Amino acid sequence: MNELISIVKSLISHQHEEEWFEFKENWFESHALGEYISGMSNAAAMVGEEYAYFVWGVENNSHIIKGTAFDIHQDVKNEPLKHYLARMVKPDIGFEFHEMKLEGKRIVVLVIPAAKTVPTSFDRIRYLRIGRALNKGWKI
Repeated sequence: MNELISIVKSLISHQHEEEWFEFKENWFESHALGEYISGMSNAAAMVGEEYAYFVWGVENNSHIIKGTAFDIHQDVKNEPLKHYLARMVKPDIGFEFHEMKLEGKRIVVLVIPAAKTVPTSFDRIRYLRIGRALNKGWKI
């Protein structure tokens, strides 16, 4: 966990978000999160990063640690969030949610492995994050 805290601190020190990391405070839209997983996994592979990181509890523009109420255990259409996402992401890339405290505030980090042999898709569509924009790719 200490390694992940160091990674988040390093991400916060960047001037701007990049293709392979995103900050949000409490934002949640299940389908859009799946699109982010696809886009960030593919972007991480393109820029040579082993992982991408979606971090809740950090203000998007200022990178100030605010904490989050985002619930990783919530259901989406009567299915646990992680199962919903895993079922829709292909191939299985083994993303993981982690909860931690940073400066006394609750942070949630979604660790997203970079695409390996084929691009990562969500709901049969491959996405790519370019800069801070998420772009819809091609349907498989």
